[in-house]
Parts: sequence; structure tokens; C-alpha cells
Amino acid sequence: MIHILQTILEQAHAGYWEKNFLKNTSYLSPAWKSMLGYEDHELENSIRTWQSHILPEDLDQVRNEFEEYLKSYDLNQLYESDIRFLHKNGTIVWFRCTCKLGEVDPDGKPVLMLGTYFNVTESKKIESELKLTVDRLGLATKAAKVGIWDLDLIEDRLSWDEAMYELYGVKAATFSGAYAAWEAGLHPEDLERCRIEHKKAVEGIKDFDMEFRVIWPNGSIRHIKAIAIVQRTASGRAFRMVGTNWDITEHKNAETALKESYELTKVFIEKAPSAIAMFDTNMCYMAASQQWLSDYGLVGTEILGHSHYKIFPEIGEEWKQIHRECLQGKVQRRDEELFIRKDGTSQWIIWEVRPWYRSQDEVGGVLMYTEDISVLKHKEFERSRLEEILTRTNEAARIGSWELDLETNTRIWSKVTKAIFELPEDYVPTGQEGARFFKSESERKRSADILAESIASGKPFDFEVEIVTAKGNFVWTRSIGKPEYLNGKCIRVSGTFQNIQEQKERELALQGTLNIVNDQNERLLNFAHIVSHNLRSHAGNITMLLKILEEATTDSEKEEMIRYIKKASDSLMDTVLNLNEVVSIQTNKNIQNTEISLKDYIEKVSQTISGEIQKYNVKIHNLVSDSVRVKCNTSYMESILLNFLTNAVKYRHPERDPEITLSSEFRSNRIVLSIRDNGIGIDLNKNGDKLFGMYKTFHSNRDSKGIGLFITKNQVEAMGGKIEVESILNQGTTFRILFL
Repeated sequence: MIHILQTILEQAHAGYWEKNFLKNTSYLSPAWKSMLGYEDHELENSIRTWQSHILPEDLDQVRNEFEEYLKSYDLNQLYESDIRFLHKNGTIVWFRCTCKLGEVDPDGKPVLMLGTYFNVTESKKIESELKLTVDRLGLATKAAKVGIWDLDLIEDRLSWDEAMYELYGVKAATFSGAYAAWEAGLHPEDLERCRIEHKKAVEGIKDFDMEFRVIWPNGSIRHIKAIAIVQRTASGRAFRMVGTNWDITEHKNAETALKESYELTKVFIEKAPSAIAMFDTNMCYMAASQQWLSDYGLVGTEILGHSHYKIFPEIGEEWKQIHRECLQGKVQRRDEELFIRKDGTSQWIIWEVRPWYRSQDEVGGVLMYTEDISVLKHKEFERSRLEEILTRTNEAARIGSWELDLETNTRIWSKVTKAIFELPEDYVPTGQEGARFFKSESERKRSADILAESIASGKPFDFEVEIVTAKGNFVWTRSIGKPEYLNGKCIRVSGTFQNIQEQKERELALQGTLNIVNDQNERLLNFAHIVSHNLRSHAGNITMLLKILEEATTDSEKEEMIRYIKKASDSLMDTVLNLNEVVSIQTNKNIQNTEISLKDYIEKVSQTISGEIQKYNVKIHNLVSDSVRVKCNTSYMESILLNFLTNAVKYRHPERDPEITLSSEFRSNRIVLSIRDNGIGIDLNKNGDKLFGMYKTFHSNRDSKGIGLFITKNQVEAMGGKIEVESILNQGTTFRILFL
């Protein structure tokens, strides 16, 4: 019997298997193997083969269910399960597995088990797709709050899904499920209309598609949209209606609000202080404000219901196209536009055209807003003309403008300002220029501090600063600025920027001239003081000696007074000669400078005092390079060197041999000659301000006259140079000559 069943199953292309527990043998039919894509010889007949082709994640569950079945030992119980297997090509196939114990031993233990497999993959796929479709439909109706109903016209039985009960505000337990129960929830004013529409649909006169109101048990009113189809027998008799309901209360409320809004809008437009007009889809006037009528000369003209193009026949195709686009939902605006009216007058206006809607998606017409800015435009033209004049004036005066917006941290420089900085016209200042355009970091900080102080205090500023242009040129400029405030906060700083290089050069030249005049006046005053003091002293001394001479009674007294008078006369002559030399230096405007080798000239002057060098064992170190050459007056240069060398010998230290070191260096492109000695030094704290004064002495030497350094300083300055000095008592003195 079993073999006959096996043959039938194989002919039906169903899989068959058996398990003999006594012999511990298994059999898997070729049809079962074929359903997995294998030939009979490719798979062995074993439970292990069967298990190895079950989907791994399902194996434990299948094994547990099968073991539970074996424990039952019930020959009448049938094991049935849908199991997923792996096909040879890697796909998943579903098998409907059924098995049953065929024999058991006297003790009730299983001897033989038989089973079948049918491929149910396709039905599983259809089942899955059907479930997905049902789930999607359920989700869609739930999300959209759509209720589904089914009316059996023969039995008068009405079935609702859960959403229908929510739409009608009732509970399933209170609903009888009859057509009359549905009518009981309708608004009394809509009841008769619903009966008529239902009757027409059943009779096939028209489809059931209508809107109506229902009253909830709590008294609230909801609007419902209903659509249904009628099913008929072959003879045309209606036996069933299936339909949907959904709540459109919000949509209806929106329509009502829109209608009310339209009425309010119309009133608003008519009373609006601006020029506003409302048009329908044919561009016929529906409403217009008094300002519109006034701006366009329509006061007293009947325009409601009339075409805008009839009122203004000069409107061209361009504007008509704008209106057509607006009726398609587009909003357009112009901040200014010129119109030439039919009478030839011109008018500047701001305009905006936008659609208005009857419902959410239906354009009802056009709203047009305009503002006549002709007066403002004429003022703008006048301002532009004045700004152009101002710009030309600023360009002629080389005065640029600038602006710093503190809210956006943006900067604006005029063309002239960029020209002052020698920048291209398309240059855009970023605020990151930093020290690039300042001569030094201190100047940059000073300018930043002035700006910060102005912003903090609200006071304007006006200062001069020397900048470095983009091309590396130094230019003196004047910056004037003033902060601007809004609600107590500085929002902007603006001002002017002027090139004052020529003015500054004139100022500096004038200051230089004033400095020279002041210096000359000071020298003249000092010289006058010296002349007055010294000559008066000599004259007074000679006068006193002559008076004594007159009073002398003996020849010896007279001879002695004559000797004193002669010495006083010689001293007066020396003073006159010294003063004459000073005058000569200060009045010599045509000093002839000659280029000399500084080292050679030092050697030459040293030879002049060779007797003193040998007498006092003086060591002179000439460290000046052979390549150092200076331009100087040779007579002055010889006098200067002789004075410094002889002073070094004259004011030598008594406890050591004198040493004089001469060296040179370059400082700021100028040659500096240093003359250092190891003599007795000078107390500069005490005598520094009198060091180069005339007839100023600081030591007890009998031959000190106080004229040498005075003459030397005048000679150096006459050649355009400068003298510096450093000295420490009992250590020595260093004089430095800075040549032009």
C-alpha cells in the first residue's frame, strides 16, 4: 500500500520521504530532490541532508516541533508545517510538509514514519502580496480617516469598518447595521436629498457622489463626502452598494472662512489708504481703494465689473502677460517702473501683482498693489545730480569717502579713496588690511584707538596719518569720520579721506625753515651775549688799567701797568680773532666739500702733533678702514681732528699713558667716526649742557680757554654733521662725528 502511495505522489510531482527507526534508514524521493534543483544522485538519502537544506534560522524551530511530535506516539495525529528550504540556485522555496507515524512497536515506539512535500512557494508569494495590499489599504484609509461601508440591498444589512464609527461619532454596540440607522445620523436638512441621491444610484440614473452633514450624539455637526459603486446581477438588479466616507469638515470650514475673508478683503481694499485693486479671472474690477481711484484719475468713474484693459487701453502686451502668469499662481513685483499715460504724462510706480484664491487650489483673480513714487523719483534724480556734482568736486580736491557698517562688518571705499591708496577701482576692502597700509604698528594702533574711542563716545574724529600705499609710496592723509547710532547702538561710521601730501610737505618745509630761523636766532642771541659779555669784560679791564696808569707816580709803576695793558690788549685780540672765526664759520654759505680718505687724513693730522705724541708717549690706534671716504671741508676736518687729538693729550690721566682709538661704522646710511680716549673724562651730569658752550671750561688746566669744542661743534654742523659724546670720570671720553 505504501509503495502504491509513493508511486501516486511521484506522478503528482510531490515529494515523498520515509524514516525507518528500527533499521535506521531514510529515503528522500527524487521528486523532493528535484524540487530543490538536484538530481537524485546528488543528494544522499538521510535526515542530515533534509536538515541541511532547511533555512538556518528556521532549523531549531522545525527540529523542536518535530521532536515534540515524536514524543506524542499518536498514530492518528498528523504533523503539518510550512517550511522554508534553500534551493540549489540560492533562492528560498516553501514546502508544505505533512508526516505521520505509519507503524509503532508493541511498546508504542515509532517504527516507520512517512511524509510528503508540496511546493507552495507561489501561493506563499500570493498570500504575502495580498497581506501587503490589505495592510497598505488599511494604513491608507486610517491615515486619511476614510471609512468603508458595505450595504446588502437584499437583506438591508449595512456593515461599517472602524473608521466609519469614528466619522459618525457612534459606537459599534449602538449601531443596528441597517440603512435606517445611517439615516438617523443625517442632518435633517440633508436627509431628503440623501434619500433622493441614494434612490438614483440604485436605479442606475447617476453615480452616488455627494456631500452631506451628520449630527454626532454630542450635537456637533460634521461634513461628510461619500462615494459608492452599485453591484448588479446579470439581469441588472442592484444587490449591493460598496462605498467610502471621509470627513471634509475642515475643508468646508475653510471654504466658509474664505468666503467671509473675501467679503472682509473687499471691504479692506475699498477702505485701504494704499492704492489696491481686486480683479476676477477676466481682469474685471471687483473692488478698488479710494487711493487707487485718486492715483489713476478714476474718482467718479464706474469701474466695478469693467475690464482693466478697457479703463486703461494703453496697457501693452507685456503687462497682459504678467496678468496671465499671475492667474497661473505667479507673484511678480517691481520696485520702480515708468509708465507713460495716454495723455502723455509720466508716472513712476512701485507695483506688486499676486493671485487671490477661491479655494486652496483655485485662483479667483488678481490683487494689484501700486504706489506712486513720482515725487520721490524726481527728488532722487535731484539728489543723484547733487551727488554727481559732489563726486566731481571730491575728485578734483582728491577727497575720497568711506563707510564702515558695524552690523555686517563691511566696508565701502570710493574711487578717490582707492586712488589715494593706489589700488585698482575693483578692489574690495575686507577689513583684513591691518598694518599693510600703515607706516608702523604704532600708527595702526593709534588709528584703531581713535576709531574705537569715536564709536564708544559718539564724538567725530579728525586726525592725520602717514600711510604706505599698495605701491609702497609714503603719503600723508587726513581722515575725518563720524559715528551713526540707532536705538543707542553704533551701526555705522562714515567719513572722508584726503591726500594731504603736498600740504604736509609745505608744512614740513615751513617747519624746517622755522627751525633753522629759530636755531640761527638762538645762535645770534648766544653770540651777541658772548660778544657783549667778553668785549665788555676786556674793555672794562683796559679802562681800569689805564686809570691806574694815570694815577701811577713812578716809572716802575707805569712800566708795570703798561705790561698789564699790553697783556689785556693781546687777550682782547685773541677774543676778537676767536669771535671772527665763529662768525666766519656761521656765515660761510658756500662751504666747499671734498671727498677724502678718512684714514689717510687721520694719519696726516697725527703727524702734525708728532712732537706731543713722542713727549707724552701717546698711542694712537687708527682702526678706520681704507675704503671709508667722506665728503667734508678739508680745513674744517683738519681743525676738528686736531682739536679732538690735542684735547685727548691735554686732558690725559696722570696715572697712565694716553691712548686714542679712532674707528668708523655705518649707522642709518651715515658714516660715524668715533674718537675714544682714556683720559680724565667729563662729568656730563654736571656739565653736559655747557659742554659745547663758548669759553666754558671744566678742568683746572692753565691753557684751557673753552673755545675749542665750541668752534669744533660749529664746524661739524656747518658741514651738515652732528656731534655726540659719552664720558665717564677717570675712565675716558668718546666723541662721535656723524657725517652728512
